[in-house]
Amino acid sequence: MNKQLFLRIALLAFVTCSSGLTKTDDSSTVLEQVLSVTSVGGVAISPDGSAVAYVVTAHDEKGYGLGSEIHIVSTETGKDRKLINGGGPVWSPDGSKIAYFSSKSGRRQIWTVPASDGTGEQLTDSDDYIDRFGWEPNSNRIAFLFRGAHEADLRFLTKAPHPLMPIIVDGNNLPMNQLAIIDLATKTSNTITPRSYSVGGYEQWFPDTFSWSPDGERLVFSQRPHAKAGGHLYGNILSVTHSGHAPRRMVDREGMDGHPVWSPDGNHVAFISTESYDWVTVSYLYLVHPTTLERRKITPDFDEKIKHFYWAADSKRILFIAGDRTATQIYSVDIGTAKVTALTDGDDVLGGLSVAANTDSIAFTRQNATESSDVYFARLGDMKPKRLTEVNPQIKAWPEIRTEVLRWKSFDGMEIEGLVHWPNGYREGRKYPLLVVPHGGPHSVMSNTFVGGEYRIWAMRGWAIFRPNFRGSGHYGEKFLRANLGSWGIGDYQDVMSGVDHLIEIGLADPDRLAMSGSSYGGYMTSWTISQTNRFKAAVVGAAITDVPSFLRTTDVPERFESYLGKDIAVYQRSSPMTYADNIKTPSLIWHGDGDIRVPLLQGRHLYTALLKNKVPVEFIIYPDEAHGVRRPLNRRDLLLRKIRWLHGWVINGERPKPVVPETPK
Repeated sequence: MNKQLFLRIALLAFVTCSSGLTKTDDSSTVLEQVLSVTSVGGVAISPDGSAVAYVVTAHDEKGYGLGSEIHIVSTETGKDRKLINGGGPVWSPDGSKIAYFSSKSGRRQIWTVPASDGTGEQLTDSDDYIDRFGWEPNSNRIAFLFRGAHEADLRFLTKAPHPLMPIIVDGNNLPMNQLAIIDLATKTSNTITPRSYSVGGYEQWFPDTFSWSPDGERLVFSQRPHAKAGGHLYGNILSVTHSGHAPRRMVDREGMDGHPVWSPDGNHVAFISTESYDWVTVSYLYLVHPTTLERRKITPDFDEKIKHFYWAADSKRILFIAGDRTATQIYSVDIGTAKVTALTDGDDVLGGLSVAANTDSIAFTRQNATESSDVYFARLGDMKPKRLTEVNPQIKAWPEIRTEVLRWKSFDGMEIEGLVHWPNGYREGRKYPLLVVPHGGPHSVMSNTFVGGEYRIWAMRGWAIFRPNFRGSGHYGEKFLRANLGSWGIGDYQDVMSGVDHLIEIGLADPDRLAMSGSSYGGYMTSWTISQTNRFKAAVVGAAITDVPSFLRTTDVPERFESYLGKDIAVYQRSSPMTYADNIKTPSLIWHGDGDIRVPLLQGRHLYTALLKNKVPVEFIIYPDEAHGVRRPLNRRDLLLRKIRWLHGWVINGERPKPVVPETPK
């Protein structure tokens, strides 16, 4: 019997055992359902607003991608057609073509295709990694960012230019983006920026871009010292001619200034700024005049991070999406009055905003707990969203998972909220096992997204799921964002535990069947929690900070975490789960990527060794060729099966589960 068949049979036997499972659906079917959900993204509205290009990616029952397709849907009739295989579509300013990424030739290259048919033409033939691109206003040229192939994935330690060369840290492995322009007619390209600085770079916390002037004479971009993580806080705004000459420093000051975008009328360059060298802050929108360099803030009172933004066609407004507690909204700021107006409300999570260049039309994605992400269209005049796609019609037949926003008072009176998914088949008066899932960051947030993935699996298995937004979370304003400075494991821990107690008090959670599973800062919260209490019957600790002092000495962005904890080693020790590791009695599944430079593998090893020494049931899983998290379908499926088996075994059956047999890679 091959291992793949054995794993399938073992899974079927495991998920149909008794002890707390619902009988309303076959759990192996649920696993296949959630892994095969189709994703949608890459939304791009045509300049005249008549059509929207978007990318749809289907998956098989094991989560493997079946390829990405670019579709075009009419905003008037809703007629949808596949255009071509590829991703990242961008309309030409004249609306006649779409440029996109494809690896059809063996490497990721820029291709173009007429919007009217599906015959693609390769434009670039580069040995380098192409990061992004943007059309010249007259549609004859495309500018693009590139860096060496060895620098492609900035989540990992950048390699040397040759695989047999030694890596000289911050020397021959210092990644740099350069800007080039290619002519569509001749397919000749010209690099217009040197390698002495980077054009933009790593974008986990804030986006970055470059932008053409409306007359096509100049390009504006964020100048950074390098492309690796953390470089954004040293970003300044620079412009050069399309031939790379006459550099003009437009903004040069402390802190992040980035993501510059020229206004359609050419009178302004808008950009985002943190105004200071601070990692734990919101961001603001600024304008700078292209010639006088006069600048002004246009969102002085907006108390949330502004990331991607887009000029309206009239150059009088800028649109953006920002967080609103567990939801997101579309906002508009009048550049003359600096008045910010919410164009949407409600509990939906909106994303992928695209603004038509020549009309008042927009497109975006929308989802909520019961509806998966789809493409919508609206006109700014009335903002009545029109649904254009239905990429997952099969979910109509799935049981609806009851989801509510829970609010409660923490130990100091601060109001905290989080999302609760109720178990499928819930019965009043019955108590259920509770899985607590703290988010990462700690600046991240649990949003009202579609209940798919492992949340649906646990709910279908008869568990309640609690996703708290403890102090330090995003989407609640800067004061709340900074409420855990210097106090990791104090207020945030009590926020979570007071929420757990509330769920027990209202009769939903069984106090004798509690589990916790988190990764990144959620992994820190999990390891911290089990070092402070033995109330949890099992835990899954992923990519976690466990020993704060050594973490601050080995992470790729120590300055970021010094912004939270300062430089006092006593604070590091007090905030470190390893300081209290001898208290841990909770059976723990630990996992880590072997290439993680954000939270190095040693952090998982610390906790594993301590639990082994203290004879606490533990497993340590290391995933090859993974960075900070697990992305490969085989590894994601493996981790999901391990989580299910570990938590069910200890919480429901009260015993160590049998090991999961790894699936043989394809």
